[in-house]
Amino acid sequence: MAFENKKQLLIIVGAVAAGIVAVILTSNYVKISIEGKTTALAEKYDAQQKQMAAQILQRSDQQMAAIAQELERVKAQEAANMQKQTAAIQAAQQAAMQAAQQVARAPQQPAFQAAKSRKSSLAVKTPVGKRAVTVKIDSLAAVGGLINPGDFVDVIAHLNVLAQDTDKKNVTAMIFQSLQVLAINTNEDDPGAYDEQQAAVSLKITFAVDPQEAGLLAFADKNGSLELALRSPDDSDHKKVKASTWKTLADYVLKNQGVDIQNPDGVSETKPEGNKLNIQIFRGGKEL
Repeated sequence: MAFENKKQLLIIVGAVAAGIVAVILTSNYVKISIEGKTTALAEKYDAQQKQMAAQILQRSDQQMAAIAQELERVKAQEAANMQKQTAAIQAAQQAAMQAAQQVARAPQQPAFQAAKSRKSSLAVKTPVGKRAVTVKIDSLAAVGGLINPGDFVDVIAHLNVLAQDTDKKNVTAMIFQSLQVLAINTNEDDPGAYDEQQAAVSLKITFAVDPQEAGLLAFADKNGSLELALRSPDDSDHKKVKASTWKTLADYVLKNQGVDIQNPDGVSETKPEGNKLNIQIFRGGKEL
């Protein structure tokens, strides 16, 4: 009986020892297994991290390469644009120099002739109610050529008057006052063309006149010679002026200078009423 108990006790002790050994072995196995899996997982994680880092580094290198390539392209484009601009500037400078040389070599023309192509219609510049009439006047008689388009002048006529005794008599009279000059030759705008005007023997002066003055101006031009007296732009007064003869000159000099001038023809200017010369003076188309 006691033996049976001892045998059972040994069996139990052996079983417990075997269980303890099994537990220890199992624990070691589990521990080793866990450590192996942990190591594998760690290695796998490290490999994945390295792979991701490599991929990121590769993408970064690609992006940097692309950025560097774009910068090179922009630089090349800017260099090409700069070359084009430089070439354009040089071409423009060369063209300007050639044009300046051509202008320097070209014969100089008077200013009023160079501006012919820019002229507008003279009719547009003629005041309403006026007519443009042109007469030829000696340059010296046209204030020595020192007049401009837009000036206002008085017109003096040196007329050959036929008296009743069939002898022609020279009479000088101011027949118009304050006529506007529209043009001198073909110059309608440019002031100060004095050199050309003074060098000319005669000038074609175009006036703005009313219809009555137009006919009288043409008549005086055909029957004598005309002379101009330049007016101040601030002077618009009209005055009654006697016709200039030897008598009016003698009377004027006697009155203002106290000198008696005799008529060189030896004939008195005073004549009977029937033989009296009639000189009509017009201002603004109206008889004075």
